[in-house]
Amino acid sequence: MARRLAHETESAFGRGGRWRILVGLAVLAVLALVAYWLWSQIVGKRGPAEPFEIPPVTVTAARAEPEIWRTELDAIGNLVAVHGVQVTTEVAGMVETIGFESGAEVEQGATLVQFKTDVDLARLERLEAEAEQARRDLARFRELAQRRFVSQSEREQAATRVETFEAQVREQRVLIGKKRIEAPFSGVLGLRYVNLGQYLEPGQAVVDLQSIAPIYTDFTLPGRHYGVIGPGLPVRVRVDAYPDQVFEGEISAVSPQIDRETHNFSVRAMLPNHERLLRPGMFTDVVVTLPDERRVLAVPNTAISYSPYGDVVFVIREGGGAAPALPAGGADDSGNPDDSAVSSARAPDQRIHRVQRVFVTTGERRGLRVEILKGVAPGDRVVASGQLKLSDGARVLISDRDVLPEVDPIPKGP
Repeated sequence: MARRLAHETESAFGRGGRWRILVGLAVLAVLALVAYWLWSQIVGKRGPAEPFEIPPVTVTAARAEPEIWRTELDAIGNLVAVHGVQVTTEVAGMVETIGFESGAEVEQGATLVQFKTDVDLARLERLEAEAEQARRDLARFRELAQRRFVSQSEREQAATRVETFEAQVREQRVLIGKKRIEAPFSGVLGLRYVNLGQYLEPGQAVVDLQSIAPIYTDFTLPGRHYGVIGPGLPVRVRVDAYPDQVFEGEISAVSPQIDRETHNFSVRAMLPNHERLLRPGMFTDVVVTLPDERRVLAVPNTAISYSPYGDVVFVIREGGGAAPALPAGGADDSGNPDDSAVSSARAPDQRIHRVQRVFVTTGERRGLRVEILKGVAPGDRVVASGQLKLSDGARVLISDRDVLPEVDPIPKGP
């Protein structure tokens, strides 16, 4: 009895399991048909031959243009005042008045320090009185000599006495004058070294005085350039205190000899320095412009990608195709943030171009421009900024939002 019940139960369970498996296979078949239909619709709309391509990158461009460059020589120098002295006193004395402030500008002849002169003035009055008396005595001796009441030698002694007193008067006046210390030339004063009531010995410092407008910069150049350097050549100068400002001047003197050890020669250039920004002792970066000219092909230095394998630029090859519109979400197809300056700057070039990576040989660098010796032809358009996202053959959109800077007259560094 038990065996029969077990056999009937197993038969019923087997029939139900087969039914469930058949239903599941049917459902999977339907789902597969639906998926195949959807995939066919998508492929049919896109087209089986359309490959996936990275969206274009927005860059700025510049053309490789021929330029006329003049040969330039770089040098390091220092600024020197046209006139620079430490004002001292010639005679001893006590300071009575001080007529200047530290750092002030003074004119030639201005009183800087006045010593006390009351004793000297009293001695001058005495000497002048004695000189006057000696002159009267000489006049009387001359009258007596005509009457032969005095000898010729006595008259000569009287004349000598007059000359002696007059010389002492002149000497005393010079001494009094030296107790008034004046500015020997116009310029800018340094720090004051004296105080009221201070007794100064001869040669003691009073103040520094520098004439800085104009001002000199002294530097050296290799001896091989001696034949092309002369007065009148233009120079451009930069100092660390004003790194963004260039000071212009010209060579005023060249040393007549070349140093035996260094084989360099000294050059002096004069700078107007109307604004009094340059001060003696500053180091200078000097560029001397020679009169010769040469034609070069130059691009912005931002267009050059430097690497150990070689210098590279991305040359823009003219291509077709319209630029895609930016989506409403505020980003372009590449995921870059939408910038109003970028979107508005796409005019006038709305086309998509492709870039070619080209190895170049660079030459001299002039501030923000680099000379191209090989690899780029005149008129070629190169990527000036945005090339970090590029690879050979990449698609680009050209924007003019970045205005390329002017040629920097002096390089700021490599």
